[in-house]
Amino acid sequence: MVSEKIRPEDFHIAVPTSEYTDDELAEIYNSARVDYIVPMPMNGKRMRQYIDAYDIDLDASVVSLDIEDRVPTGIIMLGVRDNRSWITRLGVIPVKRRRKTGQFLMNRMIEFSQSNNIDVIQLEVIKGNEPAKRLFEKLGFEFIQELLVIRRPPSKLDESQLLDNVAQVVEYDQEDLDQFLTHREAYASWLEETGSLKNAGSLKGLEVTLTSGETGWVVFQRSPFQLQHIVMKPDVSHTMRVAMLQQLHLKYYLQDSKVENIPSDHPTWKAFQEVGYFEAFRRLEMYLYL
Repeated sequence: MVSEKIRPEDFHIAVPTSEYTDDELAEIYNSARVDYIVPMPMNGKRMRQYIDAYDIDLDASVVSLDIEDRVPTGIIMLGVRDNRSWITRLGVIPVKRRRKTGQFLMNRMIEFSQSNNIDVIQLEVIKGNEPAKRLFEKLGFEFIQELLVIRRPPSKLDESQLLDNVAQVVEYDQEDLDQFLTHREAYASWLEETGSLKNAGSLKGLEVTLTSGETGWVVFQRSPFQLQHIVMKPDVSHTMRVAMLQQLHLKYYLQDSKVENIPSDHPTWKAFQEVGYFEAFRRLEMYLYL
């Protein structure tokens, strides 16, 4: 058992992630998450996409090294947007645990944020990861809300369940989507903010009109094998939400679909369920106000 009197700095030094290649960062991250509650393996290409999509500051983000043998003990990354920062990709290599590595890494992110005019630090922790949650609470983070991560496997819709009141469907490409995204809900988690969507690219949109005259839109990211970042027009009827999702999956039924960080009480969740989505796991969103 490590004495409480020993400081995290007694075990570790920090090296900016900018000193590593994308492949090296992916290897360190995978080593730190090998026994994690929800495995999220990465390769160098996916690591670069993640860095670019979520505005990760590689000079602020760090790899921790054992102070004696200089081998990696953990990793943490920090996204920065205006006066906000976001902690992500925190992981500690299993054989190096119980040396306050997580606290050491968190302290570095908090110190950077404090000295760079950041007002609030955001993070999410998987529900059930009590050691991490206790650490964040110890450092002053406050619980904000529960978030859902949901999925839908590739499959065709049951034609008997399709709504028969869709009058028109119009497709849009990324350059035409600002007219929709500027009118989305004010709040979204870091992963689903408009900046993240635009950084990720490959966005498309559908505008659906019902026979009643109601119009709605859905924006999403399409890759060859997956749909992500699904955003729907706010303040529409439940029927419209179902119609938009049905039209989406009529067109892209071969794609696996994943939507992250929907508030657990969000009105769209019921519509997602009606077209075949299920809950994969939950995250707890937490803030530290500086």
